[in-house]
Amino acid sequence: MNAFQRALDTVKILLTSVNALARGRVPSRDIWKQLYEFGNSSIGIVVLCVTFMGIILISEYSFHMKLVIGNDSMIPGFAMILLIRELAPIVGALLITSKMGASIAAELAAMKNTEQIDAYRLLGLNIVELYVAPRTLASSVAAWSLATISLAIAILGAWFSAVVFLNFSTGPFFQSLFIFVTAGDLILMSIKAVVFGCCIPSICAHYGLQASFGAEGVGHATTDAVVGTSITVIVMDFVITYLYAVLAS
Repeated sequence: MNAFQRALDTVKILLTSVNALARGRVPSRDIWKQLYEFGNSSIGIVVLCVTFMGIILISEYSFHMKLVIGNDSMIPGFAMILLIRELAPIVGALLITSKMGASIAAELAAMKNTEQIDAYRLLGLNIVELYVAPRTLASSVAAWSLATISLAIAILGAWFSAVVFLNFSTGPFFQSLFIFVTAGDLILMSIKAVVFGCCIPSICAHYGLQASFGAEGVGHATTDAVVGTSITVIVMDFVITYLYAVLAS
């Protein structure tokens, strides 16, 4: 199956999921269950990774700005821009992909191997509406929520690092933290997180539904789903950033 056909199948799965959600064909209990699964399983690793990214950014910016201009007073503002616009949404999405996306692909591949999907079709049930749709909504909400929560905690981690290791004072740190940040940056972060989260289940479901039979097929489907989704998220990040820059200019 070529890349174009894969993209068409993924879009079809996504549209079917959105249509099912819009028409209220997904039980609310399934949505709440998936919201808990996505949030509870991913919050720890997302917060941990984004927090350390904030600490690393502060340290790197401080080193290079002292080296180039001899002044690191503006590093909180620069680090905040990168955290909001890029790291919070994209790191969260990649970690959700590796955690929940892999699970979606593996589970659907296993269901295909045991002919459960064929049984659903014989009963006239749509596996995308039953399985993928609630995960699509849950993934979108979880991606945005985790990006917001991890950003807030990353700010605290960056503040701790700046005060303890870089001799910053708390007042000047927070004063310069938001000096370059606008409401548009927060909107961009939200758009990226929601779009990434919305696409993850559909892409991973496609790989799971197209898996070949046998344990090897399940393994390949899971690996391909994580790789394919990660590449898609990075490409989409570029596209959204470029469009935002064009529209804002």
